[in-house]
Amino acid sequence: GGGIFFYRVNHSQLIDCLVHDYNGDGISFQQSSDITVENCVSHHNGGLGFHPGSGSQRPTMRNNLAYKNDDDGLFLCWRVRHGIFEGNELRNNGRYGISIGHKDSDNILRNNIVVGNAIHGIYFRDEPEYTGGHRNRLEGNQIYNNGTSAEGSGIYIDGETNDIAIVGNQIGNRAEMGEQTQRYGIVIGAKAKRVKLEENHLYGNLEGDLQTHNPPQSKD
Repeated sequence: GGGIFFYRVNHSQLIDCLVHDYNGDGISFQQSSDITVENCVSHHNGGLGFHPGSGSQRPTMRNNLAYKNDDDGLFLCWRVRHGIFEGNELRNNGRYGISIGHKDSDNILRNNIVVGNAIHGIYFRDEPEYTGGHRNRLEGNQIYNNGTSAEGSGIYIDGETNDIAIVGNQIGNRAEMGEQTQRYGIVIGAKAKRVKLEENHLYGNLEGDLQTHNPPQSKD
C-alpha cells in the first residue's frame, strides 16, 4: 500500500499532495494508466517515495519532490512504459534516487535533480534481456554526490539492458551539494548493449567519469 494508493484507476491526477512518515510507500499507483502526479512531496516514508508499477502505462510525473525515504525516491516497478518523468527532485533517499527495471521501457526522464542518495543516483536493475528496462532516455538531468552510504555512481546500467540514451546530463560531485561520494559518473555493465552517450558533462567523480565493459556508441 501507500499513503496515497491507486489501484486500477485511470485518467486521474494527483496534484499538490503531501505524504510523510507513512509506514510504506508515499505515493503508489498500480495497474493504473494515464496518471498524472504533479507538484507532490513524499518524504520520511518507510518505503519508496513514488512507486508507479504493475503495467501502469503513460504516467506523467512532473515537478515532484522525494527526500529521506527509506528506500528509493522514484521506483519504476513492472512494465511502466511510455512515461514522462521531468522536473522531479530525488534527494537523500535511503537506496537509489531513481530505479528502473522489470520491463520498464520507452520512458523519458528529463530535467530531474538526483542528489545525495545512498547508493546510485539512477540505477537500471540487473534483469535478463527479456525483462530489461530498454529504450529509455535520460536527458538534461543533474546527478550529483550520490553513494553517501555505499559505493555508488551517478548512473549505473546493470543487467542485459539495451538501447539507453544518455544525453546532455550533468554528472559529478559538487562541494556545495555536501560530501563528495560519487565514485563514477556512468557505469555501463558488461551485459548492457547499445548505450548512447552525447553531450554529457562529467566531472569530479572520485574514481572516474566513465567505467564501461562495452564501448558506448558515442562519448562526449
